[in-house]
Amino acid sequence: MPNASISGGHPALTDEQTGLPNRLHFDTVLGTLFATAQRGLPLSLIMLEIDSAGEWLARTDSPEVNRVMKSIGQTLVPVIRQMDLLARADEGCFAACLIDCNMAGAVLVADRFDALLDSIRSSSELGFSIGGATFDPDMASPSDLFGAAEESLRAAQSRGGNQMEFRR
Repeated sequence: MPNASISGGHPALTDEQTGLPNRLHFDTVLGTLFATAQRGLPLSLIMLEIDSAGEWLARTDSPEVNRVMKSIGQTLVPVIRQMDLLARADEGCFAACLIDCNMAGAVLVADRFDALLDSIRSSSELGFSIGGATFDPDMASPSDLFGAAEESLRAAQSRGGNQMEFRR
């Protein structure tokens, strides 16, 4: 499994702004990890998004967006282990697949993400919400796990942003 901190990967699998794996890379790896989770290895997924990302992107110039997105990626990479995958999931959204990680472990990683983002919060006045989910045997596909994490993220944002929410 490629380390998320390695930049210069294949252009089709790498996000230009951050140097992280892109959504195509993420979806491919998530499919493999989901199959492993179905065989009993714990798997958690964390999603982190800039609160009101669309509004921020619309009012911010490209160089600043590039700077902030790269800074977020560089801030988060050191938190995850070599075997995990951190990727750019969408415009203002990052996702982390945590292999052999239960809900309690995922919450610890999310807490570390949250603490490290404080410097970006104070310099940019951005808020960040975090949502997460852990594989459940009732999930039929990787999209079920992704959907559960996304649902948690939306629940955190609906409480005003700068929140965390985790679901099984």
